[in-house]
Amino acid sequence: NLLSYPLHATLASPEAKPAVEDKLHEVAASLIAAYDSGEIPSALEEGQGAWQKWVKAFGKSLKRKGKSLFMPLRVLLTGKLHGPEMGTSIVLIYKAGSPGIVVPQAGFVSMEERFKILREIDWEALNKDESVPLESTATVST
Repeated sequence: NLLSYPLHATLASPEAKPAVEDKLHEVAASLIAAYDSGEIPSALEEGQGAWQKWVKAFGKSLKRKGKSLFMPLRVLLTGKLHGPEMGTSIVLIYKAGSPGIVVPQAGFVSMEERFKILREIDWEALNKDESVPLESTATVST
C-alpha cells in the first residue's frame, strides 16, 4: 500500500476537500522548498527520530500542529488520507527509492517522483475548485 501514490484521486475526492481548503497549496510550497534545500532527504537519511524532529520544526515554521499539520503532510507525501504511522511510512518510502530495493513492476513511486508530481499540480485551479482533470496537470515519465 505504501508503494502507490494516488494523489490525484485523493485530491479529487470529497473527503479531501477540508485538507485542500486548509491552504494545502501553502504546505505543499513549503514542503517542496524543504525537499529542494535537502532538509527532508537529510532528515530521512538519519531515520525516524530525525524525521520527527524535522516535522516538529516544520510545523512551528508554518504555525501548524496536530491534524492541521499531519493531514496535509500525509496527503502530500503518501497521496492518501489514511494509513499507517507517518514517520515509519515516510522513512520506508524514502529508503525504498534506493536502487535495487523495489522491482520496477511493483508500481512504486519514489520520493523524488512524488515531489515532481507535487511541483506539477495546478494548485490555483485546485483551490478554485475548478473541475480540471488533475491527471492532465501532472504526469510522471516512466
